[in-house]
Parts: sequence; C-alpha cells; structure tokens
Amino acid sequence: MYSIEINFLKDREPIEPRKAARGSVEIPGKAALIAGGGVAVAFLAAVGGFWAYLNFVSIPGLEKEKQELETQLNSYLAKQQELQQITTETNLIQQQAKALATVFDYIKPWSALLQDLRDRTPPGVRIGKVEQLPPDTSSTPQPTPSPGAEGQPAPVAAPPPSKVEISGTAASFSDVNDLLIMLQRSSFLDGTKTRLVTAELKENPSDEVQASEANFDGELGQVVEYTIQTQLSPVPASQQLNELQRKGAVGLVNRIRKLQEIGVLQNQG
Repeated sequence: MYSIEINFLKDREPIEPRKAARGSVEIPGKAALIAGGGVAVAFLAAVGGFWAYLNFVSIPGLEKEKQELETQLNSYLAKQQELQQITTETNLIQQQAKALATVFDYIKPWSALLQDLRDRTPPGVRIGKVEQLPPDTSSTPQPTPSPGAEGQPAPVAAPPPSKVEISGTAASFSDVNDLLIMLQRSSFLDGTKTRLVTAELKENPSDEVQASEANFDGELGQVVEYTIQTQLSPVPASQQLNELQRKGAVGLVNRIRKLQEIGVLQNQG
C-alpha cells in the first residue's frame, strides 16, 4: 500500500521578511535655514556690488570732482592774490596822489600873494623886497596824521608853511604899524606869526619924494626902513577858493576844483 507524503513546508514559498517603509523625514527649521542662506548670499552679492560700485564708479567720480574743485580753488586763490596785489598798488597810488594833492593844496600862488600885498599897502609905505625864507621846522612841529581806516591810505601830513620877509620904507612909524596891522588881517598870512623885526629912521635913499611929504623944501626927509617877517597861512588853498579867485589865481582855483571833482581833495564847500 502506498503512503503519500506531503511536505507542506517544502512546497511553501519562502516568505521574505517585511522591510520597514521609509518615509521622508522633515527636519524642523529647514525652510528658514534655506531662506537665511539665500538672504546671506543676496547680502554678500549686494555688498560686493556696492564695493564694486564704490571702487569703480563712485570713488573715481569723487576723486575727479575733488581734483576739479582743487583746480578751481587754486584758480580762486591765484585771483585773490592778484586782487590783493591790485588793491595794494591802488592804495599806494591813491596815497601818492593824496600826498601830491596835499602839497599842491598848501601852495600859495605868489601872484595872489603879491596882489594881496598891493591891496593892503598904505599910501605912505613902499615895499622894496618880498623874500621867501626856508620854513622853521624846529619851532613848530607838525602834527602826526592819525592812521587811516582799514583798506584806506593813511592821511598825509601837511607841509610846514613857508616864511616870508617883507622889507621897504615908510614915511613914518605910524605907516609901518598900519602895514603890520593890514598884513595880520590877510587870509594868506598867519596873523599870529606876523611881526615887526626892525624899524629904523634913516635918510631917504630914494630919488623920489614920498607922496605923504606935503612940505617939500628941496631936501628929502627921513624915512623909516622896516623889516616884517610873517608866515603863510596853514589854511589849505581849497578853503580859500573865493579869495584866491578875487586875487586873480583863477588857474589854481580851477585845478583844485577839478581835484575835488575826482575825489582826490575833499570839497570844503
């Protein structure tokens, strides 16, 4: 009799062990990390771009602008120095012109002075000589001019006035005294400096008879020889224009008025 053996274990298909299913594991903060990395990259790119902009665009442009400004500044400084030099030369010229005008303003024309002497001489007086003496600078010191304002030339000191000696003859001492008084009243002379130096009674040296000698008996009477010293007035000519014009110094008056018009001399009215 046959026996049937059935081996179920042999015919069974081998069963493989199950493998655990692997799923994706999400790490917390991954998205933030990626975003942060992107921001960092973008920041570095921005910094690099800004650095490149500074080095290749902005800084060269600023350097060029700086050079242009330095060039303009040097040009302005050169022009400023030139302007200062011109200003200095102008002030010097103005000061020289003022000095010349001041000397010119204190010059008294002899034509006007002699005409004034003729007008003031009494009938019994003859003027024989009018002589200009050198000024006495030791007796009357000239005032020092005060410094001028900033940028303006300093005032110029007036020259010392000239001394004048007048000599001649007169019919009497009274006539000499009259002449002295008339000279002290002259606007061209300094009355405080006008004085009688000598007055002596002498024989008449002239061949002409004095007009005041009414009783002429064939012999010339005695005359008084006098010497008067005076000093020209310290008043500038620009303050005596009317008197100068009356005495015939028209040319001087016109020149002074021209100097006043251009501002070299002050208008004294």
